[in-house]
Amino acid sequence: MALPAQAGTAPATLPFAQGWADTGLISADDDWSRVIGIVGYRGDALVAEPGSDPRGVTADGSGTPVDVGANLTDPRAVGLAAGVAEFELPDPVVAIQGSATASAPHLIMSLDTRGHAGVNVRLVVRDIDATAHDAVEPVALQYRVGSSGPFAGVPGGYVADATSGPGEATQVTRLSVNLPAAADGQPLVQVRVITTNAVGQDEWVGIDDIEVSAASAGSGSSGCSEPPPPGPGSEPPAPDPGPAPKPGPAPKPIPVPRPAKDALPRLTGVDLAPATFMPAKRGPAILRGGRAGTALRFRLSRPALVRFEVVRGGGAPEDFAPKPDSDRFAPKVSGARAPSIGGRFSTRGRRGLNRLRFSGRVRGRALAQGAYLLEALAVDRAGRTSAAAAVRFRIGGED
Repeated sequence: MALPAQAGTAPATLPFAQGWADTGLISADDDWSRVIGIVGYRGDALVAEPGSDPRGVTADGSGTPVDVGANLTDPRAVGLAAGVAEFELPDPVVAIQGSATASAPHLIMSLDTRGHAGVNVRLVVRDIDATAHDAVEPVALQYRVGSSGPFAGVPGGYVADATSGPGEATQVTRLSVNLPAAADGQPLVQVRVITTNAVGQDEWVGIDDIEVSAASAGSGSSGCSEPPPPGPGSEPPAPDPGPAPKPGPAPKPIPVPRPAKDALPRLTGVDLAPATFMPAKRGPAILRGGRAGTALRFRLSRPALVRFEVVRGGGAPEDFAPKPDSDRFAPKVSGARAPSIGGRFSTRGRRGLNRLRFSGRVRGRALAQGAYLLEALAVDRAGRTSAAAAVRFRIGGED
């Protein structure tokens, strides 16, 4: 029996980042309950004719079915239902594809922008469909304030054709757009990534590496720090007493050294405490609180995406180094690499000390009892990678 569709309702606070490396976030069809701030919809009957421009689709789609096909492995498989799907590829991703039924599938991001202004949305649109089909697959970015009413287009948020082909899946399009000022300082802003049913056979388009950031706003709605004029019946402000005596020169503050802009990010102090623990009974790989799993700590020289991989067995951290042009790890010339169990996940880290919890779960399942190595690699916004780091841990039992 199919489970009822589930979706989280709380908007995400800023800054916000969501990739799909933790495949445990979506482990059942039509279940978004573990994903903060994002829900997928099938978009039934939002478009009447194939080949419609998604920029012209502004109607609310939240009344269409909540949708995601979980744990899929091949976008080329015959008979996959269109709409929204999670593909557990070497680089996992959530993707959208139109059809006669899923006429305008889309992802909705719900954001709390209170206290922020100048909201910037970045994401990657990936062609993941290497079939012989070569449809025109447009993608549009839209927004609205609140949870009802029509959507509006975001300037610069349009990709005329997000796929290459036929027989290849190489196109990657990076979008970085600023939301209009109406999105500043709101308890709920919804951002929609939408495609439409194409003419011919549609292709899967991945939506990945979502990041939303903004500057802190002033205390007033306009961002202005000046006090409002006095209302009726209020006393006038006291007269200006004039300029105060000029103080002597203040000592210059000692600058805090920061890494050079072109330096590689540094990932240090990766630690699990305790190193022997029982896995959590449920939840994703990274936990933001609670007592399940074990404490995970690391330090970053600058904000970066930290990518983890669980490797079975031993091996010292210094035996591992990143492959060129890859987020995977490889052994140095001496020594053999312990086998990977395919457990990869990532989290966005801030500069300085980061404190999280590792649940002991990957790909939606608890790790079996035994010894493991948790490998880590930091990637900054410019794509520069840190040196690899690793820490041993054990699930259950004693060393």
